[in-house]
Amino acid sequence: MDIRFELIGPDSRQELRSLYTWLCDDRSLRGRIPIEPVRGPARPDEMGGDLEAVLALVSTLATLAQLPFSYAAWRDGRRPRSQVIVQVAGAEPGELEAVREAFPDVSVRPIAGDGQEPEPEPEPGPGTEREAGR
Repeated sequence: MDIRFELIGPDSRQELRSLYTWLCDDRSLRGRIPIEPVRGPARPDEMGGDLEAVLALVSTLATLAQLPFSYAAWRDGRRPRSQVIVQVAGAEPGELEAVREAFPDVSVRPIAGDGQEPEPEPEPGPGTEREAGR
């Protein structure tokens, strides 16, 4: 199962680099959960794109056990201002719920098209384009 951490907010790039470094340096994860950077498309004047997400490759729920502790230690030490979103791909039945329980203060979502039911879209409120007939 792939667990992808994304951050959305004013300092998201810096905080994402910090999370990546933290998870890579965590001795309890090293050798058990590969951590990879996910880079976005590069601009014409760059050799590589900015860090877009941090990907943890989790093989079993047993190896998932330490990841939330490492994430919580990073969060408590950094107090990020960005919103954290965790996207999950390749989860077996029941694993998505286990990830949600492991990260209680984080928005956990399945990656669309992964065989998991996506979370329902919120209904548009008054004054939205759909209601206005656009």
